[in-house]
Amino acid sequence: MNNSLLQVKDLNIVFRSAHGEHPAVRDVSFQVGREKVAIVGESGSGKSQTCRALLKLTPKIGRVSASQMQFGDIDLLNSSEKQMQQIRGNRISMILQDPRYSLNPLMRIGDQVAEAFRLHRRVSKGEAHERAREMLEAVQIRDVDKAARLYPHEISGGMGQRVMIAMMLIPEPDLIIADEPTSALDVTVRQQVLSILNEQLARRQTGLLFISHDLNLVSRFCDRVLVMYAGRIVEEIRADRLEQARHPYTQALLASQPRLRQPLDVLRVPTRDASWLNGPCFRNGVAL
Repeated sequence: MNNSLLQVKDLNIVFRSAHGEHPAVRDVSFQVGREKVAIVGESGSGKSQTCRALLKLTPKIGRVSASQMQFGDIDLLNSSEKQMQQIRGNRISMILQDPRYSLNPLMRIGDQVAEAFRLHRRVSKGEAHERAREMLEAVQIRDVDKAARLYPHEISGGMGQRVMIAMMLIPEPDLIIADEPTSALDVTVRQQVLSILNEQLARRQTGLLFISHDLNLVSRFCDRVLVMYAGRIVEEIRADRLEQARHPYTQALLASQPRLRQPLDVLRVPTRDASWLNGPCFRNGVAL
């Protein structure tokens, strides 16, 4: 892949407990350029843990190992906590699922966005607030001056997610990790938020790792899709060819979705096969 931002090879994450060790991510390898890459799969498949490991946010009971975890010229695997503090938010930003739990309830919206800028840039408060105002306008928030004075509990879910996007984009990162950023929004607001995010990504040539359960959404919004099952990537495919997926797990996920043109009384539940745990994976229709 040309102009690759991120290269991950043989990533493994194991959690320890009183009952032994439990692998959460197994031999995961992928690359991300200045594109939109989705990671899909059921809850517990390892999507979020994979992305959190990139920022060294794995809980202490977890052990992370990899052959390579390279971000540009930075070796993420061997970076110190001090180095990671310069990367988090500045070079790699993360948009979380629900702004109600991500925004500081005691700070006004404008102050939070300005703080996100000042953490990574040596600028005055006045300059930071002006930059925050410009960023809030960029994510299409109406009456910016009024919105900047509000607290998180005074804004809607859709506006909250736009504020989160503004906070993550204001340092102008190279890569954004979005962990189900629209799952708490209704369909209309979701489309508006995704349209804004897409516009800002294209304008800044920023890469995106997009975690989601919604295969219909990622097939329209993303460029490539990584499908995870039981901690490993079982299929990698172009998003516009998702319906042509070869792995039986991906096919089962597609078949379990509700479709307006094919109404069903009961949705199909994927029937799992033990061979999926360690069987072949598929890349663009070819078994590996």
